[in-house]
Amino acid sequence: MIEAGPVAVHVDSGQVAVVVAPPAPAGIDRRLFHLINGLPHTTTSDRYVSVISDLGEGLGWVAGGAALMMLGGPKGRRAGLATAFASLAATYVVQERIKPLFRRVRPFVNREARVVGIRPPDHSFPSGHTASSFAGATALAFFYPKAAPLLYALATGVGASRVHLGVHFPSDATVGGLMGIGIGTFSAWLFKKRRRRAASRPA
Repeated sequence: MIEAGPVAVHVDSGQVAVVVAPPAPAGIDRRLFHLINGLPHTTTSDRYVSVISDLGEGLGWVAGGAALMMLGGPKGRRAGLATAFASLAATYVVQERIKPLFRRVRPFVNREARVVGIRPPDHSFPSGHTASSFAGATALAFFYPKAAPLLYALATGVGASRVHLGVHFPSDATVGGLMGIGIGTFSAWLFKKRRRRAASRPA
């Protein structure tokens, strides 16, 4: 089998010619994808990676935020609200506003990829799971700075899991993470600002 790049059809004076371009060199994004996606897959490892991936869904961070609101006192309520808002906002922005603009196909479309679990029917860029995770982690870290390393490690694990499961390119996760940090920062600022306004009101 001969590998080839894009195919173009030229018609000139009734003569049809098919021109096949040479294969383009793989970019760093695809090389990283094949490196991460090509790591050993076992039933046990895929199960754990899938659990980490599922934690990145908006509902996971919303559930964590709800638990904080119920158990964490006044600070926990603000942190929980900020976390839930950031996670849901990131999911909405990515899924409804950004992905339809870029319409990037998933890694498993028209190329080899090891896919674990379902094959999402929507577009690939950027990663909604990663954006939601970094948004929630950033918002929560503003209220609990000592937990920041653990929160960002979890969010990074979510991004890597999406690549390992074969449903996102590394650049999808990277951009999703950056968007999440921005949305999470705004969410934390918003809810801290509301607290300052409430504290400044006369009794």
